[in-house]
Amino acid sequence: MKKKIWIAVLCVIGILGVQHLSAAGPEKETWKEIKGKLKAEGWKQVSNGVFERQQTDTKVERLAYGREGLIWTIGELKGRLKSLREEYQRHPSEDLAKVIDNLTTRIANAREELRGPGTAEGLSSLSEKSTIGCSRCYSATVDAYPLTSSQGVGAVADAKFSSDCGNTANTYAYAYARATLNGTTTTKTQEDPRSGSNITSHAAAVMNGSVDCYSEAYASTQSSALNISYSTTETNYSCPATPTPLSVSISGSTYEYFAGTTCRSRSWTAAGSGGSSPYTYQWYYNGAAAGTGSTYTRSVCPSTPSFQLRVVVTDSTGATAQDYHDVTVEREPMCGQYVC
Repeated sequence: MKKKIWIAVLCVIGILGVQHLSAAGPEKETWKEIKGKLKAEGWKQVSNGVFERQQTDTKVERLAYGREGLIWTIGELKGRLKSLREEYQRHPSEDLAKVIDNLTTRIANAREELRGPGTAEGLSSLSEKSTIGCSRCYSATVDAYPLTSSQGVGAVADAKFSSDCGNTANTYAYAYARATLNGTTTTKTQEDPRSGSNITSHAAAVMNGSVDCYSEAYASTQSSALNISYSTTETNYSCPATPTPLSVSISGSTYEYFAGTTCRSRSWTAAGSGGSSPYTYQWYYNGAAAGTGSTYTRSVCPSTPSFQLRVVVTDSTGATAQDYHDVTVEREPMCGQYVC
């Protein structure tokens, strides 16, 4: 499995600090200073109350605050809902239907929150409402990737929130994988919503296939008490490169010569390559099934006729390959009185 995990951590300690920008002293930051620190770390203000940072072409993180940020977040969730519904129409599943229902509820709750008090506050007021020495931290991990050991895709997401000052938050992790193998499309969906003051959400999905590959990882942390929401997402549309074709070869004796009458034990070894490991092996002796495993052993005697071995290798996807191995058996001629 490919590893390219990237983790963002945002902490509020007395005042706002974003990824290693936590304050060491009790002084308060101005909104201008907070924006400056965000921009220094690659964040761009995309609208009122929303900052965005692009990590790769398919990975992005967003920080929203206050009423404007909540309005924007609702719009983002509605966009996700539309995409999920389109995916469900193409590839319906009970798990994905549950995700859609839960997201619909989240949007309704967010709209209700807009009607409540306090949503006008955001980052600029955090330093005024935070307690010195009191920490609150968000973190998120997302990865959507093609598999490397076999064809297919995967996704993994984690969201965390910790607070030692009584604040609570909602964390959410979502992972989805889709791939087609031998004409059949299958999907895997997992989500993990949690609420509390020290919480971790985790979701993972892996699906094997060679075409129509897609995976998505999404993680978010939202706190009504702090009027901040943080989310990060990544998508992947590619399957891995076509693996090396499956093949197998047999090594071992090809010629047995006998000068006496004693039989001997001989072994042959099959070695598979390409395809997708692990492999299984089936041996045949003159066309009849004779054994399994990577090694085949039998007794060869002077009276044994020449024979042919065949091995069939099967990889983890069900693909097969075979190899033939001819063994010649000869015996020293019997000598008479005049002729040998």
